[in-house]
Amino acid sequence: MKRNISVLTLLITFLLNSCSLKTAKEVGLHFSTEKSKLPDTLNWKKIGFAKEIINQKEMIVVISGGSNPIPLDKWDAFKPTFPYTKNIDRHLLFQKTAFYRSPNTDVNCKDADCIKQREYKNYTWVEMAKPVCVDYVSGKTDMLKPEKGHLVIKTIQKCQTVMFTDSIFQLTDNKGNYYVMHATESGKPDTTAALPDGWSLKKVILKEPLIISPFGGGNECYYNIVGDNLGQGYHQYIFADNFYPSTK
Repeated sequence: MKRNISVLTLLITFLLNSCSLKTAKEVGLHFSTEKSKLPDTLNWKKIGFAKEIINQKEMIVVISGGSNPIPLDKWDAFKPTFPYTKNIDRHLLFQKTAFYRSPNTDVNCKDADCIKQREYKNYTWVEMAKPVCVDYVSGKTDMLKPEKGHLVIKTIQKCQTVMFTDSIFQLTDNKGNYYVMHATESGKPDTTAALPDGWSLKKVILKEPLIISPFGGGNECYYNIVGDNLGQGYHQYIFADNFYPSTK
């Protein structure tokens, strides 16, 4: 029996490792940091608590939504099984969002055809984002929640626009790249995150709304998402170079 458990553990470990993301260099990622074209009409919605699960086999993130989303009071007890796993909790900090197309949908889609739904454990989920690759600042670490002094930069495809209206928590490497905190695990932003040398994090009061859109130009939907050791997530909204990864 012990041997069977050991074999099963090794199999699960192998499957998880085989689904892990490669680096930008390994996948040959190269995209313009020009902002992409948005639909003529955006359907802005207010936000709440994001209930996300990740399909590690298909490498796609789905969020509770559609015709039968999981209720908030059922979320803590919800236990997905492989290939699904829960994302870390997402308390969102932006005030409005417009999600206009699921990954792998036709760029010329219209209305409901642009949003893909799926069923899992008797609930409906919306296909939201597709992870592309991951890079690490200050050495390799945990992809979902890095160690102190480390950051992870996950490049994803996500056709969504977000709006901040009052203030932001701004992260920068002080080399011309800027990121805005979009979500926390705890529910409250914390500027004491242990950052790599040269990085800084501060609160900034906005003089006007800040709208962050995907990059890549044309119909592309690339975002760089940074994660810190406190489970806080950031969207990159200013790039120092014309392409990512930098060609300099």
